[in-house]
Amino acid sequence: MLGPSIKFLPKNEKGEGLLPWVIAVMVFLTTLATASAVAIGGGLDRWSVGLTTSLSVQVVNPDVAARAQTTEDALRLIRATPGVADASVLADASVLKLLSPWIGDLESSNNLPIPTLIEVNLISPDSVNILALKQRLRSMSSNIRLDDHQAWLSQIYNLASTVRIMLSIAVVMIALSTIAIVIFGCRAGLATHAKSIEIMHLIGAEDSVISKAFDALYLEHGLKGGTIGVLIAAIALFGLNNLVTDFGQGLISAAIPTFGTLWWLILLPIVTCVVTMMTARVTVRHALLKLM
Repeated sequence: MLGPSIKFLPKNEKGEGLLPWVIAVMVFLTTLATASAVAIGGGLDRWSVGLTTSLSVQVVNPDVAARAQTTEDALRLIRATPGVADASVLADASVLKLLSPWIGDLESSNNLPIPTLIEVNLISPDSVNILALKQRLRSMSSNIRLDDHQAWLSQIYNLASTVRIMLSIAVVMIALSTIAIVIFGCRAGLATHAKSIEIMHLIGAEDSVISKAFDALYLEHGLKGGTIGVLIAAIALFGLNNLVTDFGQGLISAAIPTFGTLWWLILLPIVTCVVTMMTARVTVRHALLKLM
């Protein structure tokens, strides 16, 4: 019964022909939003691993000799602190390179009173009591400043959490919009084929037969739209990965989705066609009950 019954639903209807492409757009947006939400969390964790196990100590003093002595004392104290893996003084050229985005390119011999930076690596993020170390360094000299990156890392994490929540809301809204579009398409299809449905009722066709015809049609629409949307999204993500390759191991490149974290994309067309079919089934059967 299913084969003959499908023939009363022409696939060349203008509205129904556009439906797979509308679904493809929705799946494309859903894929990008979901992939971004997944990547932001994992990428931020990977990027911040080095920052949570490192400290920066500045020695600020215009007197070169006094700064050198304070640096030696601070370095001795830091290295003797349990939980510290190693500590080293950055060369002036390295410090100037870090400051170049704000002060431009300068030579290390220009007598600019730049601070001395001590790079400290910890055994683990909680291996050292940061507050106690900071107090000990401050008691040694008021010219020593310790930065544990936690203040601005916390701000970045809060921003990332907000972005992920917004992306999740966007995914839910897109999914609901897709369901609403399918419902509208089903109702339009029922109105278009009202005469054919009435004739089938007259010759004894049951509602389940008519519903199965819509199931098959919208299953096809969902599979086609889901596949197209995922393929376009995969191409876009691939291009984005290539685009940020030159950024190196920074926050931007770390937050870009990688194909190792996007294995679930192969399931999205299946999920799309199932949701589309079930939405069509519920809509059609509910409408047919009203006609009885």
